[in-house]
Amino acid sequence: MNIQQHLTTNSLSWKEIELDLFRALQNAFAELFTALLEDIDRQLAETRDKRRYH
Repeated sequence: MNIQQHLTTNSLSWKEIELDLFRALQNAFAELFTALLEDIDRQLAETRDKRRYH
C-alpha cells in the first residue's frame, strides 16, 4: 500500500475534521458564555438594591 492510499483509508475526512473542530468550538464558546453570564449575574447580585426588592 502506498502512502496516498494509507492516508485516504486511515485518516479522518475533511468533513470529520470540520465536525470535530465545530464541536470543540461550540464547547469552548459554551464554557466562555457560561462564565460571562455567571460573572454578570454576580455583578448584578452585588450591586442590586436589596431594600427595594425585598
